[in-house]
This record gives sequence, structure tokens and C-alpha cells, in this order.
Amino acid sequence: MHYYSFHIGDYMSHTRHLSLIEDLAFRRLLDFYYLHEQPIKQRDIARQIGMREHEQDVLTVLNEFFVSTEDGFVNPRADKEILDFKSHQAKSAWGAF
Repeated sequence: MHYYSFHIGDYMSHTRHLSLIEDLAFRRLLDFYYLHEQPIKQRDIARQIGMREHEQDVLTVLNEFFVSTEDGFVNPRADKEILDFKSHQAKSAWGAF
């Protein structure tokens, strides 16, 4: 998915407590998650989002905002947005609303 809706108020109300580095990590984790549309594997994720020098901050955010599963870390809110996008895309492709 190369586009996702970003709700500034929701984001700010849930992330106001984050440091600048943690905030950057969360945004990059979200971008990575939406782009790949699959659970995030903890291994090398800090490097993959360009934050290898801040691995602990990345892991802190990952553990706070994502849910650990057997397949990796997932974000329920992002999963809902991805499903809604795919549903809309499928309906648009067939011309049905």
C-alpha cells in the first residue's frame, strides 16, 4: 500500500509522550508496515527503517504500539486500514459501491 490516511489528532493524542526519536521510529515503522502489508519481524527492523543507531528506541516503540504474534509484530489499527483499502480497491475495480 503506497498511501494511507493519517489522522493527525488521533496520532498526537496517542504519541504526545514520545521523544523525538521515538516519534520518528513510530512513523517509520508505520510506513514500513503499510508498504509491506505484513507483520514486522524484529530482526534488523531498526536497520531496515534507517535507525540502526537507535535500536532500543525502535524496539520500545514496537513493543508499545504493535502486538507481538507468532508471525511478527502487527498493528490492529493499520490492519483495519489495509483491509478497508483493499475492500474499496476491489469494489472500485468492479465498479460497485
